[in-house]
Amino acid sequence: MKLQTRLTLIILAIFFGGWIIAGLSAFALEQTHAREDAIRTARVLLSTAVAVRNYTTEQIEPLMIGQGTDEFIKETVPSYAAQQLFTRLSQDYEGYSYSERSLNPTNPKNLAEGWQVELIQHFIKNPDLPEIIDRRVNRSGEEMLFVAQPIRVNSPSCLECHSTPDVAPPSLIKTYGSSNGFGWQLDEVIGTRVISVPTSLHMQQANRSIFSYLLVIASVFLMAYAVVSAIVRKWLTTPLDRIAQMVEEISLRQTMIDVQLPETRSDSLCHLTKAINRLLISLNKALSVDHKLIGKDPRGALSRESWRKENALKWDEK
Repeated sequence: MKLQTRLTLIILAIFFGGWIIAGLSAFALEQTHAREDAIRTARVLLSTAVAVRNYTTEQIEPLMIGQGTDEFIKETVPSYAAQQLFTRLSQDYEGYSYSERSLNPTNPKNLAEGWQVELIQHFIKNPDLPEIIDRRVNRSGEEMLFVAQPIRVNSPSCLECHSTPDVAPPSLIKTYGSSNGFGWQLDEVIGTRVISVPTSLHMQQANRSIFSYLLVIASVFLMAYAVVSAIVRKWLTTPLDRIAQMVEEISLRQTMIDVQLPETRSDSLCHLTKAINRLLISLNKALSVDHKLIGKDPRGALSRESWRKENALKWDEK
């Protein structure tokens, strides 16, 4: 196998090994960034829902006090306002959903079920827990990342509608009845708010980033390989091939021994060239002495032809 081929295989093996390691590292890093980005998006949306709730409680509800109407206006309920906002938002951003669920809601539509009940019970058992972040698969089979926070009765104004039926607004009793949504206590965890975001979009962005990253690495490698390969071919393999070819021709008597290799370089290969040139000079001198003796019979018994055969044998041995 040629030296150039061996160097090529070694460089390719190093590249593919490093490329695979870089790809796996980039994949893990981008997956982490994608999850963090999804969590960040969920928290922003969840803060938006809380802001809508607070706005409804602080700005909308006071406007309805003293209006003298017996009709219950559900738009003044903070939970309803927040969920309606995200219902409209999901029309433009499919997969994003927000819900508020309780173990004892006033509106039966907000009754917690299944995994939502587990979330609420976990918040009740761990009152200092600020949020829960996890993944789940929705009914359509799509993986979702959700952020859940507890809903606490943190304002005495909430008890005006949810303490006992006898103090609740008549319009509330008329709309939802007196069976559900009562008996709440101040600072009690009564439910959870959950924002769900699809992870597919974030994963697609992560995969595109990984592909671009690996493509850049491959492009840089190909450029570096082309440059290194040209340098190795010019400064190493080609001079070595010339030296090997010349030495082989000399050994096969296909060229003159007095040929000298060029000594224009100043690296280690130049030292090898000088050493070979010195060897050729010494060999040329030794052979020139032998050639002067050709035709003579130092023992007086050998013919000229026998002497040539004997010297040819000496040549092969050297």
